[in-house]
Amino acid sequence: MPLAADTAPVDVTLPGLGRCLRVYNAPEVLEALVRAMPGWPLRREPAAGVSPGLYVYRDGEGLWQSDPGTAEEFMLPSSASAACSLAADLLSLRLEHDNELVGLHCGSVEIDGRLALFPQSSRAGKSTLATAFAAAGYRLFGDDVLGLTPAGKGMAMGVAPRLRLPLPTSFSAEFADYTRRRAGPEDDRYRFVVPPDGGLARSEETRPLGALVLLERHDAPVAPEALPLAPGEGLLQLLCQNFARETPPEALMARFMPLMQHLPCLLLRYSEPLAGARHLAQVLERGESKLIGKKGFADTGPAPAVGAAAHSAETPAVARDAPWKPGTHVNVYPLGDELFLIHTPSGEIHRLNLTGRLVWQLLQHEALTVNELGELLADYFAAPAGAVTDDVATLMGELHRAGLVIAESSRAQAK
Repeated sequence: MPLAADTAPVDVTLPGLGRCLRVYNAPEVLEALVRAMPGWPLRREPAAGVSPGLYVYRDGEGLWQSDPGTAEEFMLPSSASAACSLAADLLSLRLEHDNELVGLHCGSVEIDGRLALFPQSSRAGKSTLATAFAAAGYRLFGDDVLGLTPAGKGMAMGVAPRLRLPLPTSFSAEFADYTRRRAGPEDDRYRFVVPPDGGLARSEETRPLGALVLLERHDAPVAPEALPLAPGEGLLQLLCQNFARETPPEALMARFMPLMQHLPCLLLRYSEPLAGARHLAQVLERGESKLIGKKGFADTGPAPAVGAAAHSAETPAVARDAPWKPGTHVNVYPLGDELFLIHTPSGEIHRLNLTGRLVWQLLQHEALTVNELGELLADYFAAPAGAVTDDVATLMGELHRAGLVIAESSRAQAK
């Protein structure tokens, strides 16, 4: 941290955080941050007292920022880059200071008074699609972070969307022109796009949720389409794309499951973002999403544990003529045709499709062997018993490896 500066240091105060940032000799960073966070009222005051843990300064070598929680500092290439980094740190602090909020890693836009959420990982197109909605005249709640209140509403963070540069040449001229006209802080890597007044929700503003949308963006031109998905797909994304890393999985399920009981879940397939945004808005505004959840339940087998190590390449073999029963310490959450299981000792979350759910339900009544399960399911699906039994053996091997089922003899010994 510098001992002296050409300009007087400034402290930044934000609602919900208080005095949270000090800026030394870098007024251009402060101005970039104000422009990048138009929906989060920022107050500037002369620096006083001990510096907050988050600070930024300019010296003869360039711009430097503290690494919160450590004694380290790192260099920033531009004021726009500083605004990106500081906004991310401030949002993290905001979520840490409010135990009631769950931070979702998603884009969000208001359509007919409700929020469509895009809970995706980085580089999946959230910011681009959010900006496209702004260009189409819709109101943004964010492009990367949204707070989820205890009442199940989405809370805006007040930060403008940020795009990576250069934009793909396949994007429409209308979209590219909008991003230039509404350009905020930028450098050769990033550009904040600031919607006009009223186009970005202010920090703390809330709306009910309306839909979860997974994104499938194509490089080659495709006509945009919105396809129905099983609600389990949306729940899986919420479980993966949240910042509540210290929250027990049971607590997350308690927050997310009520939402997924009624929220439609869609897949948006598109190539050009503005066309994709307009198509999705039309689907949601017409109420076509009410059909979601009535179809689209693909029987694809049990998914791997969320947040856990990937399954081994070889499924462990299990005895086919030994009876199996559910293991202890398993919490069960039905959703549509699927089941989500939490193995409480490990905290791992597992997802079972329709076939897996039927196996689990059969085991609730009595201990059954793999061969018996295979025969019952073969009759149910009118399928060859040999192939079905092989599939059941694979499933039971995974369930046994995860501690979700145990042999009846092992269960008797445990008692």
